[in-house]
Amino acid sequence: MSRTSWVMRTVLAATVLAGATSVAAAGSAGAATSAIGDQGRTWAQIAKLPDWQGIWQPEFGIFLKPPTALLPAARAKLAAYVRAQSKGEDLQPVQANCLPPGMPQIMIQPYPIEFLFNPGQVVVLIEAYEQERTIFTDGRKHPPDPDPTFQGNSIGHWEGDTLVVDTVGFVPNTRIAPGVSHSKLMHIVERIRKIDPQEIEIRQTIFDPKVLAEPWTVVHRYRRLDDHLREYICEQNNHDAADAEGRPEQRLN
Repeated sequence: MSRTSWVMRTVLAATVLAGATSVAAAGSAGAATSAIGDQGRTWAQIAKLPDWQGIWQPEFGIFLKPPTALLPAARAKLAAYVRAQSKGEDLQPVQANCLPPGMPQIMIQPYPIEFLFNPGQVVVLIEAYEQERTIFTDGRKHPPDPDPTFQGNSIGHWEGDTLVVDTVGFVPNTRIAPGVSHSKLMHIVERIRKIDPQEIEIRQTIFDPKVLAEPWTVVHRYRRLDDHLREYICEQNNHDAADAEGRPEQRLN
C-alpha cells in the first residue's frame, strides 16, 4: 500500500484536538427535513452560507472502540470477532485488500478531507482511497430504493450555521465499527459546523434498529490544514494485504 505521506499524516493527526465524545442519542430517526431559505442552490446563495470550504485534518483513531448498546445478535457477532482475533484471524480489515471502509469510518481516516461548495451540492473529497461523497442540497429526496454504495446516498439542508446530512443505502461490507456490521436499515445523520476559523465539528448519529439498541452519536473534530490532497493508490506496492481469514499476508500486487 502506498504510504508516502503516512508518517507525516499521522503526526499531523496526533496534534489535532483529541477526545471525541461517544454518547447515546435518543430520539427519532433524524430524517432530513424540507429545505428552507438559502440552501446553496445558486452561487449567490452559496455566498451567504457559512464558509468552511478547504482542507481539514481529522482526529485519529475514533472508532477503535465499538458502541456498547448492541442488540444480542450484534453483541454475539462482536464476541465472535474478538475470539477470532485471539486466534490470529480477522486482524486485517477489508481495507488491507484496498476496499475503502465506506461510511461512517471513511470520515475519520488519518488523511485529510476537502469540502467544496457547488450549486445544489456539497462535495467531500477524501484523500484516503481517493474517495468522494456528494451531498445534494437542491431539495431532492432519497430515491425510494437507492443503489447500495460505500458512501451511501446523501441529502442535506442548512439549519442556521449547520449543514444537516442524511445518508442511507450502504453496501453490506462496510462496518459501523470494527467487528460491528450493519443491516439494510442503517441510517446516518451528520451535523457539520465550523466552531472557530481553524476547526470544524461533525456530529454523526448512527441509527440501525437491527444492530443498535439505541442510536449512537460520535463527535469528530477537524483542524484546518494548509496543504493539498495527495494521490492515494492503495494497490500500488501493497505490502499489507490479508488472506481469506483476515490474517496479514505479505503479498505484492
